[in-house]
Amino acid sequence: MALARSFRALGFYDVITNLVPGALWIGALIVLLPVDELIQGLPSGVVVGGFLTLAYVTGHLLQALGSWADSPTTFGDTLTAIQNETPATAPLSVTHIEKSFLTLCEQRFSLPSDFDHHGKLLKMVLSYLETTSYTRALRFQSVYSFHRSMWVASWSLLVVVAVLGSLSCLGRSLLPSNIVTVGVVIASLVSVVVFWNRKNKFDKTFVKYLFVDFYNSQQSTASGNSGPGS
Repeated sequence: MALARSFRALGFYDVITNLVPGALWIGALIVLLPVDELIQGLPSGVVVGGFLTLAYVTGHLLQALGSWADSPTTFGDTLTAIQNETPATAPLSVTHIEKSFLTLCEQRFSLPSDFDHHGKLLKMVLSYLETTSYTRALRFQSVYSFHRSMWVASWSLLVVVAVLGSLSCLGRSLLPSNIVTVGVVIASLVSVVVFWNRKNKFDKTFVKYLFVDFYNSQQSTASGNSGPGS
């Protein structure tokens, strides 16, 4: 099937940041809403394909909502602290590697010394690292994005439960049994706290390896250029 080939072609980033959070969110919604009547009689292939497609689309929506609700500042704050020569105010430990970052970026990307658009610089470095073998930062970026999407999925489920509960108060009961509803609420509340803390941790880890990966890539390039025949 073309659909099956499409999902097999998904990369690690698509699976962990879009498909998995979307599937878990849709799965929780299925627990909350009576959808048995909607899928009854449908071929299993259609049900599975529809679920995966809906999960993937939902994952993209969760990621977009996460980008809107949470804009990490670790990278920009660290560069600002380096530029202002106040390393103690940086959210990360500033070493020679971090201090060399801006100079190396100016050399690699032919940037002026007063270039200060940190968002564009981050995108340029990430695009460059994708062409190298130094991709540990990219893997941690995927892990961070997964935790952010799961954080969004958790609190958005609480909103869904609140809406369904409000409709129930108006005389249209849509929530399942109290045990199921309370279970979803407790699981969502715990997940909000857990994934908030974890996403912040992995944001810092991602930025740490971004500096390290870029530094290593530039040292490797310099060593190659200074070899015999250069």
